[in-house]
Amino acid sequence: MNLSYTFNEPSRLTLALTHPSAALEPGVVEHNQRLEFLGDAVVQLVVTQWLYEMRPGWKEGDLTRARQRLVNARTLARFADVWGLGEALRVGKGERTAGAPLTVNVRADAFEAVMGAVYLDGGLAAAHAVLVPLLEPVLEAIATLGDPRSALLEWCQAGKHPTPAYVVLGSEGPAHALVFSVTVEVAGQVYGPATGRSKRDAMAEAARVALAGLGLPVAGALE
Repeated sequence: MNLSYTFNEPSRLTLALTHPSAALEPGVVEHNQRLEFLGDAVVQLVVTQWLYEMRPGWKEGDLTRARQRLVNARTLARFADVWGLGEALRVGKGERTAGAPLTVNVRADAFEAVMGAVYLDGGLAAAHAVLVPLLEPVLEAIATLGDPRSALLEWCQAGKHPTPAYVVLGSEGPAHALVFSVTVEVAGQVYGPATGRSKRDAMAEAARVALAGLGLPVAGALE
């Protein structure tokens, strides 16, 4: 792991790296969902405060959009990869596929759980210290990103196609970490389903899928 923090109580990190599926294995009685719940709030607070301080000229809407881009499953999963959490995460036998990485949501949840553990162990200052270095490299990219839903709508209007039609297929997961599934119909073609931690995020992801399918620049991509 590449986490630049030494735990005063290493058991907190062990718990953060125990996926719920591992609780089905012999000898495992606790898993990381409670820490994930806490870590979600910690990440939101650290990112919000950091954006507020780093971009004093941004309006509320700009700050909100930037936070949405930073605090979503794809970005958090990428942060988890930087720390090497996927390899360190303890999961049940059926969770890993040979040669394939863990899913985006599993890696994002693990990142939040570790952030919750860091906060409990070292307080908000420690959480800030480990998260901000991950945020800094992507801030400028986020500031210049387009909105994929707006880009898709503009394409439809330019080609005199009907407005994109988004359909929320449903949601799954615990109440504090719901994952929504959405499709979008564009020019008679249905794209998706795409997922996100809110309906807004799922719709944006569906718009990205549609843009890619249409051979258009994928607005909002962080790669």
